[in-house]
Amino acid sequence: MSQLQQLKQAVDACAQSAKSTGGNLAQFDRMFSQQTQQVQQTIGGSTQRKDAEVIQALESAAKQVRAAAQALQRASQVASQYGQSL
Repeated sequence: MSQLQQLKQAVDACAQSAKSTGGNLAQFDRMFSQQTQQVQQTIGGSTQRKDAEVIQALESAAKQVRAAAQALQRASQVASQYGQSL
């Protein structure tokens, strides 16, 4: 197998892995968002510092999960396009 074929296979594998993982993260994000909303509704308008800290931590994590899912989707697209160009 030529080096070009090996590169194409490796790039294609990365693209598929990134796509799959990105999809899994997007699914996790939907579930996590629902759980976060439940926590926020349960806490309600509490003014306790720890409550606000929990909500902030959950929102920050959700934001980072969304960013990671988007980054993986983008990586999948770029790698796939590159693999097709080989």
